[in-house]
Amino acid sequence: MEVSKPRWYERALVFAVQGVFFNSYFLGYMISPKFAHCVVGYLEEEAIHSYTEFLKEIDNGNIENVPAPAIAIDYWRLPPGSTLRDVVMVVRADEAHHRDVNHFASDIHYQGRVLKVAPAPIGYH
Repeated sequence: MEVSKPRWYERALVFAVQGVFFNSYFLGYMISPKFAHCVVGYLEEEAIHSYTEFLKEIDNGNIENVPAPAIAIDYWRLPPGSTLRDVVMVVRADEAHHRDVNHFASDIHYQGRVLKVAPAPIGYH
């Protein structure tokens, strides 16, 4: 948000899409938690691919590697002087973690167990 400065109608579109997704996901989760976690795992995989392409564009000089916004440095606990590339790297790693957790959750539901009884092992990513 700090880097791209979206217009009001772009923000409204994102808000509307999030509303549709939330309600669809809620309904999907009520019907099949396994399917819902699997879908999110695949969405996270697409996000990882998108961030990888974004990094290539930064590395090729097609997108300027500007200084990271202060909010990103604070949130991700990045060192001072971090850049947009540094932010994209930590966000991509976070998406990878979300992908793994959701596929794990889908597998647990597939096995007929519940996450409360079968949490991810310590150190699982």
